[in-house]
Amino acid sequence: MTLPPSSKPVPVWTVGSLLTWTADFFAKKNIDEPRLSAELLLAHVLKCSRMALYTQYEKIPGDAERAAFRTLVNQRSNHVPVAHLIGKAWFFSLEFTVTRDVLIPRPDTETLVEFIIQQVRQHPEWSTAPTSPDTGAGAVSGSGPAILDLCTGSGIIAVSLAKQLPAATLTATDISPQALAVAKQNADIHKVRDRITFLEGDLFAPLESAPAPTLFHIIVANPPYIPTAQVNDLPTGIKHHEPRLALDGGPDGLDLHRRILATVGGRGGGAKNFLHAGGLLILEMQHDQGSALHAAFAAAGYLTHIKTIRDAASHPRCLTAVKL
Repeated sequence: MTLPPSSKPVPVWTVGSLLTWTADFFAKKNIDEPRLSAELLLAHVLKCSRMALYTQYEKIPGDAERAAFRTLVNQRSNHVPVAHLIGKAWFFSLEFTVTRDVLIPRPDTETLVEFIIQQVRQHPEWSTAPTSPDTGAGAVSGSGPAILDLCTGSGIIAVSLAKQLPAATLTATDISPQALAVAKQNADIHKVRDRITFLEGDLFAPLESAPAPTLFHIIVANPPYIPTAQVNDLPTGIKHHEPRLALDGGPDGLDLHRRILATVGGRGGGAKNFLHAGGLLILEMQHDQGSALHAAFAAAGYLTHIKTIRDAASHPRCLTAVKL
C-alpha cells in the first residue's frame, strides 16, 4: 500500500528561521539571553559575525553546518556557557580566548578597567621616563605606570590595560598554571605579551622572593568574592562549568581581599610592600560587600582616600584607596 503524501510542508531552515526557532527553544528552557545565545552559536558555526547573520537571513546552511549547530544548541540547553562552546568571549571591545580553567569575563569588571585608565591619565607623575612622539596608532613609548594584576585569570584586565595604556608595564600573577596559559595566549593574540610579565603563584608570592621589592603605581585584583555558602546557589551555568577556585571567596567572600591587604594571613605586608607611596589599590567586590571591605581597607592602616566605584547599573563594584 502506498501512503498518500504528507500535506505538512517540510520546513526550510534558513538562517532566519534557525535563529527564531532556537531563541524560542532557549526561552522555554530558561536559558539566559536566548536570542543572543542563538546568534553567537550560529555565527560561530557559519564562521561569520553576528551582524553578518542578518545580511544572509535567507541563506540555507548546509547539512554539516546544521548538524554542528544542533549539537551546540543541545549543549546550551543544558546550561553550558556559550563562551565555553565557542571558546571565546568579549571584554572591553576585545575578543578573548576562554576555557573551563578561567572565569568567563563579566561586563561589570569593565568598570575597574575604565577607572584605572582615568586615574593613569590624571597622574602623569606615574610615568617614570620621558615619552617620545607618537609613533602611530596612538602609541607612546617610554616607561609609564607599573601595574600589578593579581588573580589575572584569562588576563582580561592586564591585556585590556596594556592595549589602552601603551606606555604601561604590567605584571600578572595567578595560582593556576592553566589560567596563566590562557592569559598568555590572550596577550599573544593582542600583541602585548612583551609588556606583561606573567608569574605563577599565590597573590604576591612570586614577587616576595626577589632580592628587592618591586614597587607598583597600581595594584588591581578581581579576586574570588562569592561567599562559600552562596556558590551552590549560583546559576547552573556558573556553578557547574566555571572554576570554583575563581568563585569561592570564603565565608563572607572576602578572604582573598584581606590577604591582599595583609589584614589576615598576609605575608610580608601584602599590598603595602608593593605599592609606591601615593599608589592606587583597587579591588572588585560583590555589590553587598562594601561596608565589610571598607572596614578591611581601614584596618590595614596604610591606606587613605577609600572610596567606592559603582558600575553601569549603579551597583557598588570596586573599592579603591591610596597608599599613605
